Parts: sequence; C-alpha cells; structure tokens
Amino acid sequence: MKTSIFGKVLSNREISKNVWKIEIDKSFGSLPGQFFMLKVKSFATDPLLFRPFSLCNETEKSITFLYLIKGKGTNILKEQKKGDEIELIGPLGNGFEIKNKDKIALVSGGIGIAPMLMLAKKLKVKPDLYAGFSDEEFFIEEFKDHVQNIITSSEKKEGIFITEKINTDNYDVIYSCGPNGMLETLSKKNKNSKLFISMESHMACGIGACLGCSIKKMDGTNARVCKEGPVFDAKEIFG
Repeated sequence: MKTSIFGKVLSNREISKNVWKIEIDKSFGSLPGQFFMLKVKSFATDPLLFRPFSLCNETEKSITFLYLIKGKGTNILKEQKKGDEIELIGPLGNGFEIKNKDKIALVSGGIGIAPMLMLAKKLKVKPDLYAGFSDEEFFIEEFKDHVQNIITSSEKKEGIFITEKINTDNYDVIYSCGPNGMLETLSKKNKNSKLFISMESHMACGIGACLGCSIKKMDGTNARVCKEGPVFDAKEIFG
C-alpha cells in the first residue's frame, strides 16, 4: 500500500474559466494515464478525503495537474500558493499502453485533455489531437510541438461533439479521456482501431479498498477504476 508524501506548490494559476494548473516539486517516474490522490495539508480533516487527479505532466523535478473547480475540495486547492504543502498518494492505477503505430489519435473531452499531454510526449509517433470543449478552448498551446494536427470543437459555439469530427478508420490506435458518455460514443463509432479509454469515476480511497469506483465490464465482472483502470481497452467496457 502506498503511503502519502508531501510536496510543495511551485505554481498554481487559472488558465481558463474555472480551470487551474498546479505544479508540485515532486517526481515519481509515473506513466501517462496514471493518477494521484491529493489533499491540502492545512485541511487535515476538512475535506476528509483525498481527491483524484489525472497526471498531466512530469519532469525530473515536478509533476503537474489540471483541475476543474467543482466543489469544496477544488476551491480549497485553488487557494494554495507557492511554498504551500500538498499531500499526495501515487502514482496510482494503470497507465496507457504505449503503441507506436503509423497513425495515432488522442481524443479528449473537457478536462480529459490533461493526461493527453504526457502521453503525446511519450509517443515516438506524433499523433493527431482531437479536443472537445463545452465552451472555450484551453491548454491547446501546450501540444503544438508534440502533435501533427490539432482539431477542436466547442459544444456551445458549434453545437457538435468532438466525436463527430474524427474518422476512426484513419487510425491504428486511439487513446481517449473525457466524460464516460463521450467514451461510449467513440467506442460505438470505432470499428477497426485499437481504442484505449481512461474512465472517470468517483473515488474515495484510490487504492481499490472501498470498491466505490467499481464499474461493470462486458463479461459481467466488476472492475475498480482506481485499481484495474483507469485505462481500459474499450472493448472490455463497451463491447
């Protein structure tokens, strides 16, 4: 069982409306697609539980997360300044299986763009990025040196989802992270590509003990998103 450690905030800023980017002075040799449980040190019991955050990037000196302001926990997190301490547990879960094929696509929805950056940097083949947003785009500029093409959509402005802009037959491998509804739509649209999906789920422990993040697989068995996931072969979940 992993124990928690403390890291210090290097930077913590808003990059778009209600979307924040935090960098912490720790490095773990993590894999793209893994996640961490975070808690602000000064709030030892309020909120009581850690919160899960997908790893966005990691260097030899720091790790970076994107987070969306949703409730009490993230509102507390955004108030943290340089030098403040954050408690972390991780890296947790299974990351993306790296497949360096001829044609690769990354498909993200909203804050699901976060783990795509580290993945894009690890791939030997430059992928195409398909990024969907409910309204304004964010974080796109971070990908310009690591992908071939960037295709975006805004539900509010265009009235279409990013899954409508991708021809899955054009790719050997597709990696996706975003709302579970988007992942299901992409999976049903996909016919021939190898599709890996990173599932979203509420988590209390992050280590597989509480079973609160369990989902049903196509074979009828249950899988814990935090332990067996968060990355799955789409066929396991959606057929």
